[in-house]
Amino acid sequence: MDKLEQYLDQVCRRIGGPRALRLHIRQELGEHLRDAVAQHRVAGLAEEAALAKALEEFGNPAEVRSELEATHGQRLLAVVIDKAIEWKEMTMKSKWLWLTWAHLALLSVIALAVLWILFITIFIVPRFQRLMQVGIIDDPALVDASAEGWMPAFLNRLTAIVGNAPIWYVIIPTLLWALFEWRVRSENKTFMRLSALGTVAVGLMVVALLAAGALVISFCLGVPAVGRLARPYAMDKIAQIDTSIGALEQALAKEDWEAMQNQEDRALQALDELAKAAPAVHALAPPDVPTTVQALRNQLNLATDRLRGAGEGIREKDLEKVATALGEFRACYGPLREGAKKTQQ
Repeated sequence: MDKLEQYLDQVCRRIGGPRALRLHIRQELGEHLRDAVAQHRVAGLAEEAALAKALEEFGNPAEVRSELEATHGQRLLAVVIDKAIEWKEMTMKSKWLWLTWAHLALLSVIALAVLWILFITIFIVPRFQRLMQVGIIDDPALVDASAEGWMPAFLNRLTAIVGNAPIWYVIIPTLLWALFEWRVRSENKTFMRLSALGTVAVGLMVVALLAAGALVISFCLGVPAVGRLARPYAMDKIAQIDTSIGALEQALAKEDWEAMQNQEDRALQALDELAKAAPAVHALAPPDVPTTVQALRNQLNLATDRLRGAGEGIREKDLEKVATALGEFRACYGPLREGAKKTQQ
């Protein structure tokens, strides 16, 4: 049947239209040819002779193709039209889907930018301003900085703008959008709308980034004032510790166990409060020895453990154990105390 397949290829290969139509014609033509071959076999012809006679009766492949195209022409045209309509519907549906997504994405960006600006101006900037008022953030350091002096002013202006009649920032854009939808009838209306939304989104993102940058940079420039506040705090805690340890040693000489316990508790409380405040811990560093806050905190924890050892001796009423633990405490705590005093000087 190789000749039959070759004949079908020659007839159907160049028929226009979709592949499904060509397969249908090929199947239909093949069935007719096989029926003709079967009839010639019944008449007594061999298989090859029956196939050759059937192909001869059907005629030249080019002529058969022309007849089939004429017969199926209307059907082919209907298929082409159906395919064209289906493609158009898919294209329109896809266009509507992507345009809708573009609008939703831009509106989401605008909404997020607006929420971020409101969050900054309502919750963050007022707290930032209070930090500047109490001196934790050094306002003069920001004003003196030539490149960054505009940042606090920008934050103040942004807060004032958002705080004055914020309802108008909703009403005015809504009215402008309604006017645009009512008056504009251009075929490019969709692209004009997307361009307007994109411009608004970019503008709001610029404002949001400037506000966030102004907060971060201003804080980084002005926060060194925290160090000046931390040093007095550290020295106050050191004074409390010195007073408690001195009173503890006096009570040790008198073997006043209750007084020793009270003074040990006070010293431990001051050490714990000092260790929790990182800027105050850093104030304990000797000025000529580079170190980290964690290393200083570890040294404080070691001194605290030695003082707790003295507390165990107090509860056991063991004078020798208390004296030994206090000596170890002095060895651990003394360098930090001296370093803090040098830093203050």
